[in-house]
Amino acid sequence: MTRVGAAISRVVASAAAAGAVLALSAPRLAGQTPDALAEACVGQGGSAAACAASATAGQALQGHLGLLGGLGSEVSGTATTLGTRIEGGPRFALAARMGGVDMDLPDLARGSGSGSDGALAWAIHADLTLGLFDGFQLMPTVGGFLSIDAFGRAAFLFLPSSLGFDGNTSAYTAGVRVGVFREGFTIPGVSVSVSRRFVGAVDLGGADEATSVRVDPTVTSYRATVGKDLFAVEWLAGMGWEDYGGDVRVTVPDGLGGSVAATEEVTSSRRIYFASASMTFSIILNVALEAGWAEGFGPVAAYDGSFDPSSGTPFGSLSMRLIL
Repeated sequence: MTRVGAAISRVVASAAAAGAVLALSAPRLAGQTPDALAEACVGQGGSAAACAASATAGQALQGHLGLLGGLGSEVSGTATTLGTRIEGGPRFALAARMGGVDMDLPDLARGSGSGSDGALAWAIHADLTLGLFDGFQLMPTVGGFLSIDAFGRAAFLFLPSSLGFDGNTSAYTAGVRVGVFREGFTIPGVSVSVSRRFVGAVDLGGADEATSVRVDPTVTSYRATVGKDLFAVEWLAGMGWEDYGGDVRVTVPDGLGGSVAATEEVTSSRRIYFASASMTFSIILNVALEAGWAEGFGPVAAYDGSFDPSSGTPFGSLSMRLIL
């Protein structure tokens, strides 16, 4: 195959990959706010306090799980796309990451959820990134414009039983990262990405609890990162936007010795901020330490407990990435 033919094939493959992920990321029909879920719960016969606390917990839990399944940067330790090999094949990277999220929730064990409780939730990520297209050279020292990576992730989420979780879960992510600039002597690396994440269903409180919440989250995640190597350390800063959705089911006491349940699709969104420092050893091994902050959510109108849904969530991770 000629160089021109190979280049065309790479562009077509890259466009197909980008189109597939963008199709997955297409906006869904608008869901409901947690207030609508709380109102539906009250309409079924639940108390206003318990319904509002459960809806608040459902929204917060969607965000915690979505964040734990993705963390900050989609490709750890670098804002520059991978590009392709000299002979034209895709370059790829394998990464393992361990991260944690400070998970704070209303304390549903108190019935009305007037208190709050928190604990650290952990995750282990296994990532694969493929460099599909090198992009275009804008100037002799400025390249990588519209370069493309595809990435995927399997994440295993370990949830604290002290908060009332009924088991652990997993999350799967697929996405595309597009380069703006490849890092050089004079300019930083800059890239943007979009991904779609699917998290397994999670129960907060089990069958033995009077009040419980079940969520089945999906996340559309957007990231923008900039990075530069200074004094042998790769410094990266980024921000993102996450759209959360999926069904939330709440079960609360009905005041007559039984229980009532309500289910609604709940949607919300928030900004994410993160930064990392990394070093590369023996050319192919990158080790990165990341810390970040996720904004909170708006309050549910009828909730007056001590948990503050607008408070942010800190997170962090340590990753090792092998570049091949």
